[in-house]
Amino acid sequence: MRNEQINTVCFPTKARRTRRRFCIWWAFIIFTIISAICVKRWNAWFVNPVEPSYYSSQIPGRIQLTFGNEGQFSRNVSWQCGDTLAASQLFIVKSFSADTVTIPATGKIFQTHGGTTVSYHAKLTGLAEGAYSYSVCTDGQQSAWHNFTVSKSDRFSFVYLGDIQDTIGSISKNGIISLKLHEKEPVFILLGGDVIERPHDRYWNEYFSSMDSIAPTMPVIACPGNHEYRKGVVSRLEERFVYIFSYLINSRSNGNAVFETRYGNTSIITLDSNRDVWTLFSQRRWFKHALQKAQDAQWKIVVLHHPIYSVRGKFRYFFHRSLFNPLIREYGVDIVLQGHEHCYARKITKDKKNNFITPVYLISQFSPKDYRINYDKYYDRYGNGMRFYQMVDISTDTLLIRTFTENNDLYDKVIIVKKDGKSQVSDLAIDIPEHFDLNSLRIK
Repeated sequence: MRNEQINTVCFPTKARRTRRRFCIWWAFIIFTIISAICVKRWNAWFVNPVEPSYYSSQIPGRIQLTFGNEGQFSRNVSWQCGDTLAASQLFIVKSFSADTVTIPATGKIFQTHGGTTVSYHAKLTGLAEGAYSYSVCTDGQQSAWHNFTVSKSDRFSFVYLGDIQDTIGSISKNGIISLKLHEKEPVFILLGGDVIERPHDRYWNEYFSSMDSIAPTMPVIACPGNHEYRKGVVSRLEERFVYIFSYLINSRSNGNAVFETRYGNTSIITLDSNRDVWTLFSQRRWFKHALQKAQDAQWKIVVLHHPIYSVRGKFRYFFHRSLFNPLIREYGVDIVLQGHEHCYARKITKDKKNNFITPVYLISQFSPKDYRINYDKYYDRYGNGMRFYQMVDISTDTLLIRTFTENNDLYDKVIIVKKDGKSQVSDLAIDIPEHFDLNSLRIK
């Protein structure tokens, strides 16, 4: 009897051996699948293409006008010039004034694989309403003069562009030129990340080539996209992005490239959705504080690169949705502008009685690329195979979102009206056909 017990303990039964082999085989299959995925996606996840050599011009260029960190009556101007630090300044004069003011500039050297460049920026604060002209100067080399206007009206318009992410050859430039000719009223432009294809000098050149008629004269606000990040086990935002959109120098929080500002009766908050998951908790704390500051604003707009509700898989960006969306709902955000998925999609929130309420979630893109998407219940309206931009018109009690195609054809229209503290949302695009070009799509 004792020997039988020993045999039972020491030697597995046939059923146990079968289960063990079954587990080993499943572990091997799972390991093989994970390994195959890693091999296929290794370059996409971890490998940064080598930056080609470049030469930094000795004449000031790549001039970018943005808002400053003191609201709508502040501006920052950034530019690049040369490969060594030199004395630099900005000259500014208000219209109908004979006095030219000199503002000193701060420079930073960027040493990259392809070469060396220096980025400068100057801060303009306490601006009064009116028109201004400015010129930048480095080491005695002065740029052309550019103009911009400062206004304090609660009635204004702005343009939103999702991913530009241009290829070499400025495919987006024609669309941006067409947009500028068609839309003459915007006071600033919002960019939803991926403004460049890679953090290389030649792609920055493509960005400025596309935006050269806008960047020096109209403030541009951009949140970072994944293509502004250098890939790795821990991803890292390339500093050239920060110094081009120079408000980020002072607005960053715990490494998150975030920004909040006020224009008239509207609060604008941009997030950094590319950060590693464990850093999103600190960003959530900053986001909550920014929303609390914005409670007296009539309108609240949030911009981030990765969608809260993905159209490429319902489990994508789960942590963004779990951490950010409850705050978006709690603090009454009106519209959420997103990018990344290279399509158009628009969702109006519904209450328990199936009535439209805020927020309105919108994904858009202005890139040459198109990706396959899922047409699920999350969104009310879709579009792909073409470029889109949004014109947002704001007044005291009305926010109108109009989406146009790259040919300036109206594609979507949503209006939000606020009365007695309540929002009424209407879909005005029911009779506008949706566009699907399945032949032009490719998988990311």
